[in-house]
Amino acid sequence: MAGKVEDEPPAICGDASRLAAFVPYDILDTPREADYDDLARLAAQLCAAPIALISFVLADRQWFKAELGLGVRETALDSSICRHLLLAPGLTVIPDTRADARLADNPLVNDEPGLRFYAGCLLTSREGTPLGTLCVLDRQPRPGLEAAQRFALETMARQVMTHLELRRTIREQRALLAQKELLFEELNHRVKNSLQLIAALIQLQSAGSGDACVREQLAQARRRVLTVAELHSHLYGATDVGEVDLGAYLRALLVKIGETTPATVELRLESGSLPVPTDSAVPIALIVNELVTNAIKYARPNGEPIIVRVAIDAAGGGLAVTVADDGIGLPADFNPKASGKLGLRIVSGLLRQLGATLAWDNMGGARFRLQLPSPVARNAA
Repeated sequence: MAGKVEDEPPAICGDASRLAAFVPYDILDTPREADYDDLARLAAQLCAAPIALISFVLADRQWFKAELGLGVRETALDSSICRHLLLAPGLTVIPDTRADARLADNPLVNDEPGLRFYAGCLLTSREGTPLGTLCVLDRQPRPGLEAAQRFALETMARQVMTHLELRRTIREQRALLAQKELLFEELNHRVKNSLQLIAALIQLQSAGSGDACVREQLAQARRRVLTVAELHSHLYGATDVGEVDLGAYLRALLVKIGETTPATVELRLESGSLPVPTDSAVPIALIVNELVTNAIKYARPNGEPIIVRVAIDAAGGGLAVTVADDGIGLPADFNPKASGKLGLRIVSGLLRQLGATLAWDNMGGARFRLQLPSPVARNAA
């Protein structure tokens, strides 16, 4: 005998903590699987045994994940030989089951043709909890197993647990992923509701003000909040929150701006798909929002038709964003750094955040060119 069969404590089979150890594996009463069947078949061949089982011992039955030569998927607990081995670590060999006093009343042993030889290796969870055995059986007594057969059975048992632990890990990872998705969805709703509340409060404050300048400032603040909200919507639907398709994001932003602009204003985006880091997309979009809003307001002060173009250029390994209009152009002494306007002060702050530069000229109207630093350019190229 390669291992001593200890007396079975009365509560071992039905012990609640032991039975709970099966839950993470989600293995009980599952259909047959080729991986487990192959391990049982290989164990039978290497040990020259007609019967092989991957057996799990429960409170009232013994269930087989894999079975070769026995013809059933489970037996009653009183027919289980494996239940006697739950506290016997490693490999146990019973050369003649009828010579084992504890199996004297076992129907599978005593009824003809009985199970006369047993060799089983304990299967334990990563925490050390006994679950069952990988075992081989014969209907004839045998002197034991050769050294190579013992090694093979122990190896096959480890492979069974490797499959089980992989199954458990995958299940745990899926549970964690589902939890993260739930938390992300909850966070999305909270952020979305918060941004909508802020925008609504700003709009309410604007409606209650009798000062036209204050209303305009509040309207601009509301547009900035909505710009951030639009990015949030893109991130929620993205598979990678680490980067954003700048072209798609700015296109959606222009649609939002266009919803509150006169019919005489045409907004165009001249760009395709272009990924940039999320932490760069937000300030870029806020800068574009300020420049487009100013173009709408100042390029054609008399309300004449105007076209505002936004273009993204990633040629040559660089990244630039251009906002241009076909309006009256910039004043000769224009300097956003010296301007007292809040929007342009915000642009200056965002440029510092990005480490970017802003150039401007008059080319058939006002034209601003935002040049981004090399890390963003490399990401977008």
